[in-house]
Amino acid sequence: MKPRLLRLSGLCRVRRAATLALVAWTGLRAADAIPVGERVVELPKFEVTDSRILPQPEKWRYAEIPGFEILSSLSTSATKRFVNDFLLLQDVMNVIMPGLQTGSAIPTSLILTGRGDAFDKFLPSDRGEDRYRTNSLFFQDAERGAIIVDFQLPELMLEDNTSIESDPYRGFYREYFRYVIRRNVGQKSPAWFEEGLVQLFAGIDFTKKWINFGMIGDGFGGERTGDFNRMLARRALIPMGELLQDPPKRRTTFWEAQSYAFVHLCLYGRNLKYQRPFLQFITRLDKEPLSEQLFKECFKLTYKQMALELRGYLDFTDHKYMQFSAKKGQSLKDPAPFSLLEAPDAVVGRIKGEALRLGGHDADARNALIAPYIRGERDPRLLAALGLDEKAAGQDDRARKFLEAAAGAKAVRARAYLELARLRLDEVRAKPGAANGLLTTQQVGFVLDPLFIARNQPPPQAAVYGLIAEAWGLSAEAPKSEHLAVVIEGIQRFPRDMALLMQVTLLAAKRGFADEAKALADRGVKLAKEPGQQDRFRMIAAAFERDATPAAPVAAPKAAPAEESYLLKKIP
Repeated sequence: MKPRLLRLSGLCRVRRAATLALVAWTGLRAADAIPVGERVVELPKFEVTDSRILPQPEKWRYAEIPGFEILSSLSTSATKRFVNDFLLLQDVMNVIMPGLQTGSAIPTSLILTGRGDAFDKFLPSDRGEDRYRTNSLFFQDAERGAIIVDFQLPELMLEDNTSIESDPYRGFYREYFRYVIRRNVGQKSPAWFEEGLVQLFAGIDFTKKWINFGMIGDGFGGERTGDFNRMLARRALIPMGELLQDPPKRRTTFWEAQSYAFVHLCLYGRNLKYQRPFLQFITRLDKEPLSEQLFKECFKLTYKQMALELRGYLDFTDHKYMQFSAKKGQSLKDPAPFSLLEAPDAVVGRIKGEALRLGGHDADARNALIAPYIRGERDPRLLAALGLDEKAAGQDDRARKFLEAAAGAKAVRARAYLELARLRLDEVRAKPGAANGLLTTQQVGFVLDPLFIARNQPPPQAAVYGLIAEAWGLSAEAPKSEHLAVVIEGIQRFPRDMALLMQVTLLAAKRGFADEAKALADRGVKLAKEPGQQDRFRMIAAAFERDATPAAPVAAPKAAPAEESYLLKKIP
């Protein structure tokens, strides 16, 4: 491939805001209501009965860059080198694959360990045998992510008791690109496909002046750590049918290497002759079960014939790769400056605690969160994390106090506001202020306050819009069209969330938005996959079809143009 000029293309994902200016709910608070920030909240106390819960504060370094928090026990120079490399890597990916979502859609922590048994503590208990076989971990749920990298381990042990050099940068690339691939391709991709892409991206080689992507060493002195032809030389291959099983029969280093080899062969090998069949195979797997017949229809080869082809590719890896070179005097820009600080106690406890929680170490996670709090730390994000921890433990009273305090301190943590709203809704539901068990405008506003904050914090959450719809559904005062527009915004953000679609459909039907209710129900009929769910949408749609004079929608305020009252046509 001819060298190409490096060009920086800033990745900007623009989400169109709701066309309505979201007006405040009329009279959300009673005249004598106390704003959140002015409430006096008495925080819970913890009794320390075990000295292990309150060890001495740990010394870590801390940096925050867009979408990521970095906690490092490495030296200052090593940490700066890592962060600069990571920032440059994101620019590199914008060059070779413009439009790829490389940033973080959810707040993500990068924990760099370089001393003692720090890495060991994050390893899930069911992966104990992997301690010397991996130097990186990746955890993620719907709200948080964490990547932990071990810079101390010198070698990685393989399943055959041989070893290879431990490359922490490649280990980090592997887990970072696992996140990127899941964000762009989806978590339902076949395991072998995801692993092959992960390994392909992890092998990227770059500086500010050139980028090599898809390059494999020749196996004769030109090999690099992780090259599949080096890893699989003189080894029996896994049968193709077993390799392609999803989930895999057994994930090993050699399964990973062979997945990499197969994906690389199809995308870059043998003069690209397998690219089209490969893309056809992946596309059909999204709708059809795996079978050798399907494989043969796409590749015109049996499993055994492809295994022979793959063996030949390992011995002679003839391939193309992407190469980008800057013109004379040009290069990628230097990474943006960042601040590297001594990590505050609250930050260490919060980041470690939440990473431990993601890895399944609940007791250790709780201790990590509690320790800085007992030492007097009151950082808003720590209070939010403690509130969520108490909520998960079923301690709603204690959770409420932490979450109210975090909200009062304007913590940035969307789920903290969501859970606070749930607790507030439970409170007002128990004592409804209007007739027929409905809520007053002030009670609805009390619930909506934290939800509207959560709506504007990352990451977006369907549950936020669902709870907004639930609160408006219980309101004695009917919502206006601009209020319905807010929950329709939720459908725009989560177009395949059937539970949210049903909530919004029922809200529109109950509150007299006939046109919207009919359109939403029709959408549900088309998208719902479960027969029962589809039938419910069909019944709602039929009810409005039978009604010759449906209730007219509540008129929008004069300040809002009429066409802005209906956003359904904008739903993707």
